[in-house]
Amino acid sequence: MSADCGKKIRLGRVLAPHTKKSVAVAFDHGLSSGPIPGNVNPRQMMAKLVEGGADAILVSPGVAQLCADFFVGKSAPALILRLDWTNMFRSGERLGYEEGRTCLIATVEDAVRFGADAVLTFMFVGYEDPDVEAREIEKNALIARECEVAGMPFIIEPMARGLLTGSRRYDAELIRMHVRNAAELGADVIKTDYSGQGETFASVVEGCPIPILIAGGPKTKTLEAGLGMVEGAIQAGAAGVLFGRNIFQAKDPVNMLRAVRAIVHDALGAKEAIAKYLPGYD
Repeated sequence: MSADCGKKIRLGRVLAPHTKKSVAVAFDHGLSSGPIPGNVNPRQMMAKLVEGGADAILVSPGVAQLCADFFVGKSAPALILRLDWTNMFRSGERLGYEEGRTCLIATVEDAVRFGADAVLTFMFVGYEDPDVEAREIEKNALIARECEVAGMPFIIEPMARGLLTGSRRYDAELIRMHVRNAAELGADVIKTDYSGQGETFASVVEGCPIPILIAGGPKTKTLEAGLGMVEGAIQAGAAGVLFGRNIFQAKDPVNMLRAVRAIVHDALGAKEAIAKYLPGYD
């Protein structure tokens, strides 16, 4: 039987069959940043993410083992396993580097053994050293080939983060370039930055032949900003979100998830979703 059968079945757990979209949660921050608000007690927060209706949850190998029971059952979220680590996002006072690196911490074979529905890796571009960027491409290409053999969906997280990027990391033209690079390497789904405007992000979607989930980035200051970003991306043609801190650091993670689901799956506007699920919050 073709391994494509496995990809189809597993991907159907990540992207909701009725909409072909996903409200996924990135809950892997402890791997690079350690304990931060919202992830200090992983099982406690995981229960809220499941209650809120996350379609899929991205976790590290350690949290996958710690919280395996939350992924059991027909209504359980899909398990996305992160296969790599980075020091890219550490702040200076927490041993941060001006330009970080990545390395693999698990294999596609490990993901199959863990019962994962998909795997995910970073793909940073814009390094000053072209050899470093080449190794990022090689890493992702090799994982893509392993996923083809195993029937495992592969989500690549391309982002312009090297020093060559300067202040252009959210520039639509750069995003348009690196998401297409990732698709051509063999990704099944993309997780990437939102350009900040639906009009510019539409050009990113237009140039990418596979579904795109937007990253949340730093926690937004207001609900309107966070959910407005979701609305703009969906209107631009995105397939959903893979949000982290904007979900698990929200005042009410359960209803924040429900509000995001309403925008992604039910086409509600951000203001309507806030009025329905988060009245009185800011």
